[in-house]
Amino acid sequence: MSDFPLKGGCFCGAVRYEVSGYESCAHCHCRMCQKAAGSPVVTWVMIVGDHFRIVEGALKIRKSSDIAERGFCEECGTQITFQYEKEKGKSIDVTAASLDDPEAVEPASQIWTASRPSWMHGFDATLPEEEDPNAG
Repeated sequence: MSDFPLKGGCFCGAVRYEVSGYESCAHCHCRMCQKAAGSPVVTWVMIVGDHFRIVEGALKIRKSSDIAERGFCEECGTQITFQYEKEKGKSIDVTAASLDDPEAVEPASQIWTASRPSWMHGFDATLPEEEDPNAG
């Protein structure tokens, strides 16, 4: 675990952020994440309260479903945040791969595994599978 704050940003460097604490980290296999990232899994760091702040640039926010929105760099398209509308001001998820040091966090679970492609044999078989407690 790295010392806080953890720092991160987008591919082109236009958006930079800091994380001063986090609650958990999980691999998400939901179809929304798969389509948004073009990847079979997205690893998210769940941040509670005001432990996330943009320090340079700004996120473009897009409503990605009836219940959530995603934040990304308008310049390069890097997805950085996911937030349930009902959790605004309470928590926000940040893509672990956008951290400068993705080794600073370690996933403890995986969610929405029913959407995991069958060809991902043995993917994180050591992590518990659970449904997302914030869904719906």
